Amino acid sequence: MDFELNEEQKSLVALMKDFCQKEVDRKRMNELGDKPIPPNATRKDLDDRIPWDIISKAHDVGLRQLTVPKEYGGGGYAPKLVTLHALAEAAGYWGGQAGRLFTIPWKHCATLAYAPKPVQDEFFPAFMKNRKTMFCASITEPDHGSDYLMPYDDPKVGKTIATKDKDEWVVNGEKMFCTAGGHSDYLILNVRTDKDAVISKAVTTFLCPTNTLGFSIRRVNDMMGNEVPANTQFLFQNCKIPDRLRMSPVNGAFAFMRSRTAQKTVHYMTLLGESQWEWEQMRDFTKRRIQGGKPIIQHANVGMLIAEGDCLLRTARLLAYQVAWEQEKTQDNKGIVGSQGDLGWWYFNFYYKKVFYRLVEIGFDIYGGMAPQKELSFEHWVRVNMSLLHGGSTGSFNLIKASKVL
Repeated sequence: MDFELNEEQKSLVALMKDFCQKEVDRKRMNELGDKPIPPNATRKDLDDRIPWDIISKAHDVGLRQLTVPKEYGGGGYAPKLVTLHALAEAAGYWGGQAGRLFTIPWKHCATLAYAPKPVQDEFFPAFMKNRKTMFCASITEPDHGSDYLMPYDDPKVGKTIATKDKDEWVVNGEKMFCTAGGHSDYLILNVRTDKDAVISKAVTTFLCPTNTLGFSIRRVNDMMGNEVPANTQFLFQNCKIPDRLRMSPVNGAFAFMRSRTAQKTVHYMTLLGESQWEWEQMRDFTKRRIQGGKPIIQHANVGMLIAEGDCLLRTARLLAYQVAWEQEKTQDNKGIVGSQGDLGWWYFNFYYKKVFYRLVEIGFDIYGGMAPQKELSFEHWVRVNMSLLHGGSTGSFNLIKASKVL
């Protein structure tokens, strides 16, 4: 494994750094995330939280379209996970919460890059022309988690059903825990299409325009630390999706979904980048804070905590890039990244969460009674990260899934 970024990767990272330094105000992003969400929030209420100026400018310089196939005018980086990891980490470090405004389109455009050609032909030209297109994906339902790879394969999991009616699929039910769902123009929907089969053989993936009749926002999930793109719950009432927008074989979404988990690591890379920035705030604080006539970093009990945080972040980064490198090296004959399986994603999901929890403990020890005070970035970082850790289920559950493979 080569630990040095190539010149192309360095150039892209420099572009991301320059963009965030010029266009992103961390304070503004945090204020948007903390903006109260009213009961029964409307699309306009949710859109008012989004820095559309940043999204539009990122589109102008090509940072949103990196995983769009080259034939549609994009960067073609869908299979280049090492590059995307480096960019996501830079976006989180230099842009804070703005990092998610990049990784959401990267992840979903990468998914669509492996969809059938008719779906790509409908979506990508529209995305490339519209500087403000947002989109999301949804698996979770109120009665089960976002992950079908459970220790059992339950025929009762999933109550939202799509039934075939000529050349359309009629969807009824609910989906929840969908990031950016209230702002999105398109939804990548995973829904049961066989009401009796075990869940791994009963799900189909569709591209659902959110202006489709019968689709609506049921509620907005008001988290302890809301990120800028709000988290929503959907209601489907006889929502009709054309079969031409089907992204997977009928009842064959399971393999398609598994291949796409390789791309989910980019979300956690932004968190890793932001956590690196926050650790540096802790380190610098210990150099400024004087106790006993010297900076507290020179106190053994404090210095060792700073060193521990550094060690944890370094190991998390190494694991993340190893996962990306392995996925790139194991593409199938169609160039699809993800053929290696989910093991690396499960491990990184588990390990980043462990690192984050320990960094929180370290921060409380270092800052002491000041830790909860809102003038410190630490307080906001803790709240928002806590609210994002639902992604991909719990760390422990990821190890259970890994143990099944092992």
